[in-house]
Amino acid sequence: MFFELGLVIGAFLITSIMFYLNHRFVGHGPLGKLPLLRHIKRLHLIHHRNDYNEKRNKHLILPFWGKTLFGAVFLSLWFISFPFAVGYIAYVFYYGWQHYKIHNHDRDSNCSKHHYIHHRKSINHNFSGTMPFIDKIFRTYYRKPELDNSQ
Repeated sequence: MFFELGLVIGAFLITSIMFYLNHRFVGHGPLGKLPLLRHIKRLHLIHHRNDYNEKRNKHLILPFWGKTLFGAVFLSLWFISFPFAVGYIAYVFYYGWQHYKIHNHDRDSNCSKHHYIHHRKSINHNFSGTMPFIDKIFRTYYRKPELDNSQ
């Protein structure tokens, strides 16, 4: 029981780190120039151009290939370790829910303030979006205490 719970938590954390690395090195970094990753970077740039305006939710609709990729990873993990697959998919849904809230109606939570800094104050910081401690680990954390992100 404790081992399986550890796998769920471990997969949740590993997936959150993978999202961070993708955001930092593909969405904002040199890996986004690679032919296979250009489309991901382009979608991310659209997200930054429409982060808090009326078009903000159009970029949140995952393309078919993205849904297929997440599904394939989930099924692969399911056959390897069901608890690990649960942790993976739990983070994918957690991130999607939090990210939607951040860009739509949540302006007061720690995650929202953390993410807002990335979009509006310092594009080279706060890549994790929903897990500020990951930015602290990778030394990309930035916090301005007097920040007001009300729109």
